[in-house]
Amino acid sequence: MKASAFLFLSTLLLACNFEESQNEVVDKESVEENTNVTYYLTGSTSDIETNSSLGLLLAGGATDQKIWFDWMVSKSDGGDFVVLRTDDRDGYNDDTFIEGVNSILTIVVDSKEKANSNFVREKIRAAEALFIAGGDQTEYYNLWKNTEVESAIEYLFNDKKVPIGGTSAGLAVLSGIAYIPQNLGVKSSEALENPYHTNMETLKTDFISIPSLQNIITDSHFSERNRLGRTISFMARCIQDGIIANYEDIKVIAVDEHTAVAIEENGDAAVFGNSEYQDYAYFLTANSSPNRCETNTTLHWTDGITAYSVRGKDNYTKSFNIFNWQPLINEVTSEQVNVNNGIISNDIQHPE
Repeated sequence: MKASAFLFLSTLLLACNFEESQNEVVDKESVEENTNVTYYLTGSTSDIETNSSLGLLLAGGATDQKIWFDWMVSKSDGGDFVVLRTDDRDGYNDDTFIEGVNSILTIVVDSKEKANSNFVREKIRAAEALFIAGGDQTEYYNLWKNTEVESAIEYLFNDKKVPIGGTSAGLAVLSGIAYIPQNLGVKSSEALENPYHTNMETLKTDFISIPSLQNIITDSHFSERNRLGRTISFMARCIQDGIIANYEDIKVIAVDEHTAVAIEENGDAAVFGNSEYQDYAYFLTANSSPNRCETNTTLHWTDGITAYSVRGKDNYTKSFNIFNWQPLINEVTSEQVNVNNGIISNDIQHPE
């Protein structure tokens, strides 16, 4: 790779999951003295334009899998791959993992000032693929809302039509109805006991606008962190509080940690997985309005939701369409889940 004409500082990757588990030297540069934006660049310093195509990658939050990024790279047609985050890490700058792109650029956007800088705006808009790393969705919301970051992401999806993905918190902020906790993240037991628990606040509809995910809640770490109860409670709140017009409109895409949902422009979705894990993606829809969704009393929903479950596979196939909310293959499992005075009737999760 050719070094940039700018001055670079070499840093070693640190380890967390995949993104901190490699041992590669990357280039670190601090630019724009007025905003002090830090970024990490691997690959070419010259921008290229390719024939990218639209897609969404919703990942479950555990160890990243190369198959996810191969799909995004294919959609990008080998263009420039941008990663956004607020913590100062560079683990995605590995061109043997995100392979076949012109460049990988990680931008650390950890203030409103940086989020409104011309450098950040132009680098995001120049991307042929964008991925939002895991982190803290409340921080993303507080720092990026009503900034050039938000508008540039919307430009990529709505106008330039490039693949966009996210994992964990990065997945959460892409949804049309995003859970942005103001306190601690709510537990399922808290949400079922009291759907207006203080940790249920707040569901936001005013952040990054991705039309394909309108009226959809996304959640990650689903089975592993026992999130079914809280997710159903989110659905109930959306209906009860009038966040959506009709109960039929509220939907959920939830993913276990070792899965990712890859959505094509026409709404067809494939569920990527790892053969070592029995992890699933879940597509939920409401069957009715809740019987009782009130402050300081248990959630009661006798005709609650229909849940479609799809196991993630290495040899994936398109299995569900999110526009008509219908399975595409026979292997998709459909189950009813109700809530009886705060108790889930059928736990569909697979926490193995």
